[in-house]
Amino acid sequence: MVKAERGKTFSCLKCGSTFVAHPPDDFHQDASIKPNEVEDPIKIEYRCEKCGNTNALYWGWQKIAFAVG
Repeated sequence: MVKAERGKTFSCLKCGSTFVAHPPDDFHQDASIKPNEVEDPIKIEYRCEKCGNTNALYWGWQKIAFAVG
């Protein structure tokens, strides 16, 4: 698989400074600060260059809710 070239911009939870994070692979394209909001979460930590805070993102794919009727 080819790793995604484009990153996504996020904000530090402590100081609000922005940083760019890249998905770990082609399957885990959605990110959340909560592991239960994405399927098959992969935790990656990013250190803020401005304040030094460690921000954790959980990469996965969107949970899809559907009903069978």
